[in-house]
Amino acid sequence: MSRRHLFSMFASSVPLIPPRLSPVRLLLALAIPLASCSNAPNDPVHPMDDVLRLNHLQCEGTHNSYHVQPTAMTTPDWAYTHAPLAEQFEDQGVRKVEIDVHWDPETSSYNVFHLRRFDEVSTCPTFVACLTELRSWSRRNPGHHPIFIQIEAKTLPLSDSGDRPAALDALDTEILSVFEANEVITPDEVQGTHATLDEAVTGDGWPTLGQTRGRVLFFFDCGRTDCVTYANNGVGLAGRQIFADSEAGDAWSAVRIVNSPGAEARAAVEAGYLVRVFADGIADLLEDGSNDLAAALASGAHMISTDVPTPRDDMEYFVEIPGGTPSRCNPVTAPVSCTSLDIEDPARLR
Repeated sequence: MSRRHLFSMFASSVPLIPPRLSPVRLLLALAIPLASCSNAPNDPVHPMDDVLRLNHLQCEGTHNSYHVQPTAMTTPDWAYTHAPLAEQFEDQGVRKVEIDVHWDPETSSYNVFHLRRFDEVSTCPTFVACLTELRSWSRRNPGHHPIFIQIEAKTLPLSDSGDRPAALDALDTEILSVFEANEVITPDEVQGTHATLDEAVTGDGWPTLGQTRGRVLFFFDCGRTDCVTYANNGVGLAGRQIFADSEAGDAWSAVRIVNSPGAEARAAVEAGYLVRVFADGIADLLEDGSNDLAAALASGAHMISTDVPTPRDDMEYFVEIPGGTPSRCNPVTAPVSCTSLDIEDPARLR
């Protein structure tokens, strides 16, 4: 029986698709049945894995990915609730998440929430719990392109206490308490034999998708002092699990966190850095619908962060990567031969 006939038979046996279900959501919903028809079922290897590199993709990400709208909401900035992380990966095409962490001196570990007292509810209450959910989905779906995990440390020990560097070290410890070392794409791996990480990504470039598929990459949204401290007091990221946000001239430059898409983001993409930008803010969307989605996509930023990864009843706007499955070839950096199915094919996830 041909794939076309099998698809038609399957389609006739399922309920009608809701009218607001996008083509990408439909493709994700049908991925498991279609995988049985693939030329390479259950094979995570993609045809161009030895050609395409990590910076040749563009994916959708969520902002404050753990967030649950507070019941006593005081600002429209908090008017959104995200699905659990695994559901975002499985059903919404999300491949980048943001996790805010707060240091708990009593347990010497990190909790996850937005703001103390006012906005504390999270779908995963601790950093380890969030990572465990993420790791479980990743291991069930080894064909995914790398998942990007942005970490923002909202609460750390006071700088003059002497405990802050140890708390930063604990981020690495908690990551490795969940992931095997070979599941994490590290600065050391990307730097290789180059003198600096900056030289590596702006020269030879990032590793291939074949070298990184099924793995995770962490990057740190940190203030300048904490970024320098984490980068071994400015020497570099040797031995670290996380790429730190950087500035021009930093030896450890590799990932850039840019809030507004524009010339700065585009220049960083063209130079070889991985870039994250915002597409929207929920308060602006609720007020007048304004957003930067078109500019974010056109900038070539690799991670497009949103508060609205799936349709809502109170607005028409939501984010998905155009033509993605769920991600797509980067419009600035990818070779012309690239297709979205080369980045990630739902039939090859499992």
